[in-house]
Amino acid sequence: MIENVIQKLNKTRLRNGLLAVLLAITLITPAVFQSTTPAASKRTPTRPAITKVTATKNSATVTWKKSKYATSYRIYYKQAGAKKWTTLATISSKNLKYTHKSSRKYPLKGGKKYTYTVRAYNKYGRKWSSYDKKGKTVTIPAVPSIVKTRVKANNYKQTTVTWTKSINATNYLVYYRSADTTKWTRIANVSSKTLKYVHKSSRKYPVEAGRTYYYMVRGYNKTYKTYGGYSKTGTRANIPEKPAVTPTAAPTVEPTSTPVPTQKPKPTATPKPTQKPKPTATPKPTATPTPDPDSPSEVRKQIQEVIKYTNQVRIKHGSAPVVENEALDRGAAVRAKEIYTKFSHERPDGSDSSTAYYAAGAGNILAENITTGDTPKRAVYLWENSRGHLVGMIDKEATHIGVGVYKNFWVQIFAKNPDQKYTLTVYANGGTFPSKGGAERFEMSVPADADIKLSTIDIPEKEGCKFIGWTECYENPYFEGGLMDLDYIKSNDLHMPESKTLKANWSDTSDSSDSSN
Repeated sequence: MIENVIQKLNKTRLRNGLLAVLLAITLITPAVFQSTTPAASKRTPTRPAITKVTATKNSATVTWKKSKYATSYRIYYKQAGAKKWTTLATISSKNLKYTHKSSRKYPLKGGKKYTYTVRAYNKYGRKWSSYDKKGKTVTIPAVPSIVKTRVKANNYKQTTVTWTKSINATNYLVYYRSADTTKWTRIANVSSKTLKYVHKSSRKYPVEAGRTYYYMVRGYNKTYKTYGGYSKTGTRANIPEKPAVTPTAAPTVEPTSTPVPTQKPKPTATPKPTQKPKPTATPKPTATPTPDPDSPSEVRKQIQEVIKYTNQVRIKHGSAPVVENEALDRGAAVRAKEIYTKFSHERPDGSDSSTAYYAAGAGNILAENITTGDTPKRAVYLWENSRGHLVGMIDKEATHIGVGVYKNFWVQIFAKNPDQKYTLTVYANGGTFPSKGGAERFEMSVPADADIKLSTIDIPEKEGCKFIGWTECYENPYFEGGLMDLDYIKSNDLHMPESKTLKANWSDTSDSSDSSN
């Protein structure tokens, strides 16, 4: 009995002892961890090892291995070869990758090399790791800039495509499509030294008379295999109709008449007695005079009829009616007299027909139709039943119309917002314009998509310098003066698909050679 009591007592003591030990361990353990953790967190982080840097046309992504004891990472970059690092960002230690997107503050330029490195930081110990002083370098792919394209129909089977220079382009790819398709077809691949391509009709890449085509050009960099952007709509070209061949009339040869023998004079007849005068007939009423078809009132009536019949055709083919425009009418009136003497979309002076409408103050010209006919209804009927003319007449982009008529020669012209204007800013680049009161710059309002003759722009003057031409520029805050040169203009024409700025170029008169400024 006593032995049993003693055994129970011993078991109780053993159990209580074990509980005491466990309690002690529990109390001691947090103290151990609390004392070791701060000591570990204050240690200097290990140097981050960069694994790779990849690049796109406007970004670079840096990846690295985890750094021990790091609470954050700081990413640096510099242009390859430079001495000074630039801080890009500080990010959490949870991230082991950072993407640097090009910005105004931290730019990336195509074709340039950039070097990246990473440092780790421990906020508890306020300690920085070392870093890879060489870093890892990557090249940003050079992407060609967008070009501005212009197209001119030389005749019914040939066009000329020209474009502005593209930065970073090693080649230019030329495409075209007909108005009734959205698929582009590449027709040429030319070097960056070429800014023009003549498209001659061929079996593979045809150009059909009377049809409408669109052209676009995009830059290509073969080193980086990158393509530049492009206009999804393209630039329109209206191919003229094939001129009718008028056969030369054979000269009329009159047969030589056989001489008639001289007749003997007949004896003079005996005069008959004078007849009694007949009564005077009642005068007939005067006929109504035929209206002059070229009178202002009649021309006005004919123009309205052409517009009426044209809109009937447009509605029939699912296009919205067009509205008459005064500037288009003025240009069409000029063209009607021109096609009376030269039936062509080329003007008598050799220029494109669109110049007549730009001169009249209209812009955004789409298509011109010409024909002959004795009535407005007949003229519209002929256009409707010609595939090429019908395409222009029912163009859904057209919003306005102009009509001209002269001696049964008819012209209709279509445009999209013809009253739209762009601003041409002309900058003397250190000189002045005497004709503008000594101003250094002035502005001109120009019809949208028009061609401006540079010879019509006032020439500036600059002391000790000679004016040698114009450079097209655009606003860019990163360049001195806020202007970046696009292209030195060698032709006499300036195309206006948007507002533009021209900068004068000078040469020192003391220098025998001319050089642009």
